[in-house]
Amino acid sequence: MWKRLAPRTRRQRQVARLLAVAFFFVPLVFALAQTWHRFADTFGTTDIRVLRPIGLDSVPAVDSPRFRTALAAFTQTTMEPGHHIDLLVDGPATMARLDQDLRAATQSIAVQNYYCEPGEVTEWLKTRLAERARAGVAVYFLRDGFGCNALTRGWMDSLRAAGAAVATLRPVRWWAMHESMHRSHVRIVAIDGRVGYVGGFGFADKWISRNGEPSWRETDVRFTGPAVSQLVGAFAIGWANATGDLLTGEFPADAPADAVDSGAVAGVMFTQRAFGTSVPERFLALALAGARRRVYITNSYFVPNRGLRGWLVAAARRGVDVRVLVPSRKIDIPFSHWAARSTFSELLAGGVRIYEYRPAMMHAKTILIDESFVSVGSLNLDNLSLRINDEAVLQVQDHALADAMAEQFTRDLAQSVEVTPTLLSNRGLYERGMTLLARLMRNLM
Repeated sequence: MWKRLAPRTRRQRQVARLLAVAFFFVPLVFALAQTWHRFADTFGTTDIRVLRPIGLDSVPAVDSPRFRTALAAFTQTTMEPGHHIDLLVDGPATMARLDQDLRAATQSIAVQNYYCEPGEVTEWLKTRLAERARAGVAVYFLRDGFGCNALTRGWMDSLRAAGAAVATLRPVRWWAMHESMHRSHVRIVAIDGRVGYVGGFGFADKWISRNGEPSWRETDVRFTGPAVSQLVGAFAIGWANATGDLLTGEFPADAPADAVDSGAVAGVMFTQRAFGTSVPERFLALALAGARRRVYITNSYFVPNRGLRGWLVAAARRGVDVRVLVPSRKIDIPFSHWAARSTFSELLAGGVRIYEYRPAMMHAKTILIDESFVSVGSLNLDNLSLRINDEAVLQVQDHALADAMAEQFTRDLAQSVEVTPTLLSNRGLYERGMTLLARLMRNLM
């Protein structure tokens, strides 16, 4: 049989060889090119080395109006008054409040998320979105092609059958690896153009308690005010990237007239891959230099690069109380735990205090600085988020929200263990080996 299938002529043999080369070597060359592309993405940005005020005595304090002006200039994040912001701790609180707002939607619902898994939560989401779509509400659902890849075709078809618009951003395909390496990590919900949600939440059963296991520890915010229009704009950009359709006029986003001059000052920082210095790093360099009293960071994948480590240590050496709360070994990506620990010795020596949360996976991504500045969103403090992925963060100046964040941070520390030089020195051989390996790989994370 095989002799009958084998090429008989010289020309046939040449064609067969060319096909073999194309079949085996073209994908190999492509994979190598994309690997180099990833290295270039990781190391190709420009580090921010110096913050030098021009004509001023110091970097503006984060609680000042001058900081808002600088943030707008450096990150295109416009912060305005007129916001009401609710702090939502953990998935059940977020899902319960979101359910109320989805039920009340009358005009439009825009949902974009990086992470989805089949289960109780996604069935609830499908039911609620389909219900509103059948009621005549314009429903848009945008999933990330990697993080939400587990959603079945039937799940999405059910939404389409109900009248919802469904799209996938950057599907994972071997011939489009250059896109696959740039994920949209955002979590966005915008309802009627008047209510917005951001944070670290996903649509999966990890965010609810099941079988006696605690849910992932999460922090999200629900907000109203002018920044909702910015959030809608971030969603519209993702939708255009996925479908080619630019949504305009779909989401009214005008703030109530009596709220414009009151309420919290806030704005959405939406980041995408860029050459040169990145938006998240410009924000962090400015904010940490503007800290005067305290910096409380909670982050799920804390693998700070050299610049961020330097800014944290510089703040601590100025007398700022710098504390960082990260996951313990209860983490979904164990290698991230070792990568984080590979940076701890340098940070501890510089005066930064570090804590590991024990009860469950710590997935919150928040920053509290001084008396009023709060940052809540999807931004991890690793190179993927800082330099490559799309992210959405609500930046806020508000004393009440800052007080609530400080109280939550204190509660979380009570369930955490402080990392000390002694604790690090008592690591076993396996832990030391994993930490060393992670140190070599951490800039690719």
